[in-house]
Amino acid sequence: MDITVVGLGNMGRAFTKRAASLGFNVFWWNRTREKVKDAPGTPIAELADARGLVVVFVADDKALFDILPKLGGEYVALAGTYSVEGVRRAVELLAARRQVGFAMPVVGSPRNVEAGDAIYLVGAPDDVYIKLRPVLEKFGVLFYVGDSVKAAALKLAYNSLLISTVAALGESLSLAVKHGVGPDVFKELLSRTVFKEIGGRYIDRMLSGGAPTFTIKNAAKDMRYASLAAGEVESSNVAISGVKALYEILTAMGYGDEDYVKAGILAGRK
Repeated sequence: MDITVVGLGNMGRAFTKRAASLGFNVFWWNRTREKVKDAPGTPIAELADARGLVVVFVADDKALFDILPKLGGEYVALAGTYSVEGVRRAVELLAARRQVGFAMPVVGSPRNVEAGDAIYLVGAPDDVYIKLRPVLEKFGVLFYVGDSVKAAALKLAYNSLLISTVAALGESLSLAVKHGVGPDVFKELLSRTVFKEIGGRYIDRMLSGGAPTFTIKNAAKDMRYASLAAGEVESSNVAISGVKALYEILTAMGYGDEDYVKAGILAGRK
């Protein structure tokens, strides 16, 4: 099966590398081709030239609906993080054109995608999943939920939990530091508790200057979609809305391109 990747940001580029390493015939499209001209596979000039399994990683709902009307391909996997309503509309639009669209958002980092150990939340009909599973399972761990809306909602639920958790961790670290407690002391305390793994994974990253793979403005977008999804079904939305506001404020203050895990630390500078 041919694979076409649409949108070569960090995740799309990692998926392209994974597909090429597995020996698939890979094609790709990116809005600004010069930024990714060294990507493996064959660039296509027009979205209509997409073929086979088309895996979409464009940034948000607007970008998704900019490319969908022109998109070719037999199967279209929506692998980015989009709103629940956006996924619902996208699948319906594709079905009207006799294309099979389904949600397949990713849990994991670009490193996980390239290594083949990311988790893919697959929201395809049973027959489509059965047909595509031998291909999809080469890319990572498949978590099958059977419905695109459920897959989109599950990804937003996961992302809102992760984003909220690291924001709270950063603010808690800032509180401790401003009272004279060193980061290593706080981390040592967490290592003796249920927070051992999260403290060990994220505190050093919060304090480092490494290049982000997921930014504050990306997190603001995901929290906005999570808040919308909660509102659609009248679910509790207090904590999600609060964290959404934090990331939106930081983006407006010019911190949008910072690593999302730094949100709590940056908020503590005010």
